[in-house]
Amino acid sequence: MSLEDYINKKGFSIKKEEDRLRINMGDYEFYIDNLSIIFPVPLPTGNESLDDLVNMGIKYARASRLVQGLGSPVEYTINGSELDIIKKFNNREDLERKLIKSMEGIESLRYFL
Repeated sequence: MSLEDYINKKGFSIKKEEDRLRINMGDYEFYIDNLSIIFPVPLPTGNESLDDLVNMGIKYARASRLVQGLGSPVEYTINGSELDIIKKFNNREDLERKLIKSMEGIESLRYFL
């Protein structure tokens, strides 16, 4: 199954933006840029409301579970008010296969909880 088929099957969305793909899981978005997956995580500013903190927690949890499913090594960059966790791959087939497996893992965990 292709990544696009999997995403559509799960009710998520995928959108092509210039030179990258945006994957929206409803409560979390991340990007595929060539052979890298970029998981943005918001950095606290000290001005967040309780709702903002809850939403940040959801994003932290999604990103960490996806990255954990993909394995190491990963790279980190600070991009404005976000921390970008970057996982690089050698080929597109490996990227898609591992991402689907990682997404399956967090979906099964969500139903278990």
